[in-house]
Amino acid sequence: MNRRTLYLSLLTLAVSACSTVETRKQAKGEFDYVNQDVPQALIIPNHLTQPAKDSEYDVPAIEGTSGPIGKALDIRAPALVLPLASGSRVDEFDKTAQIWFDKIDDDSDLENVVVSAIENYLQEEGVGLTSKQDTKLESDWFHQETKSGFWLWEDTQTSESWRFKYSLVTKPHGRSVGLNVDLIEYQSKKNGDIDPIEKERIEMAMINAVSAQVDYEYRLNLRDQRLAKANRKVVTLTEVEGQAAYLVDYPQQEFWELLPEFFERYNFSVTDLNESKFVYMVNYERNDPSLWDGIWGEDVGVIDLEDGTYEFHLESKQDKTLLKIINDQKEVLSESVLETNFDIMSSALTFD
Repeated sequence: MNRRTLYLSLLTLAVSACSTVETRKQAKGEFDYVNQDVPQALIIPNHLTQPAKDSEYDVPAIEGTSGPIGKALDIRAPALVLPLASGSRVDEFDKTAQIWFDKIDDDSDLENVVVSAIENYLQEEGVGLTSKQDTKLESDWFHQETKSGFWLWEDTQTSESWRFKYSLVTKPHGRSVGLNVDLIEYQSKKNGDIDPIEKERIEMAMINAVSAQVDYEYRLNLRDQRLAKANRKVVTLTEVEGQAAYLVDYPQQEFWELLPEFFERYNFSVTDLNESKFVYMVNYERNDPSLWDGIWGEDVGVIDLEDGTYEFHLESKQDKTLLKIINDQKEVLSESVLETNFDIMSSALTFD
């Protein structure tokens, strides 16, 4: 949450601040030179010898001096699109989009992810949508407010306002979505029309704000996935045809590949296996933890079984796996034995 707040506060500040004359960086020093007249060149009569003239330091004449000079000249570095989100990039050779987002989550539609990020960002800023048509969205007005006066006589006024259009471009394979942002309307009580450089700055700041929102929502989704995985109940105790078993929330093949990790950790040694029937033959040697195991954090718990040989039978049940444990007497372990070991087995077989 702190990272998101930092992203959006900085980028919102950029959107709101970069458009005012007061926040523009200026060159240091005096600006009297802008009011100086260019002196006339020395006129030499034609019948006299012209003096030698070196043109190396001549200042060329400037045609069209309607641009900013002196204090009005903005010396800030060029604005940049920042690929803040995972999978985002700027493609200098593909001008169809100002920023690209590549798919990093196969469980979600990338175009919907970007549209949702735009809508959520606008909602956070208290700005609505005036139009939404497939891959084109238009925002309502963003306002920058200034305050004047003091205390009871303080007055709040809107100094500048912006409206944006968001256009999405989706590659045919659907794994890359491009975003373009255009400033479509601008209002200002001080500056009148906005100059092209300032317009580009505001558009880039908005792209960066959306990119930061996409990154924030990626992180939220990843956190939710981790919490769901950590909190899910992987192992339950069940009964099939009068025989007790553990029902494990893993597909049979995946659970088969994970079990060797469990065996190694809990003092089982694999003596044989039948991969076609999904059966492990193991030998168990009970090893009670020592005092030092508890001190050094290596105590993983002890499974309450007699020393001897056992078979772990894995049976597929839809997208889960039934685990039956058979002792050296060819007897399936009873419900009471499985229940006694349930706490440690449910933790051990979760693999999170």
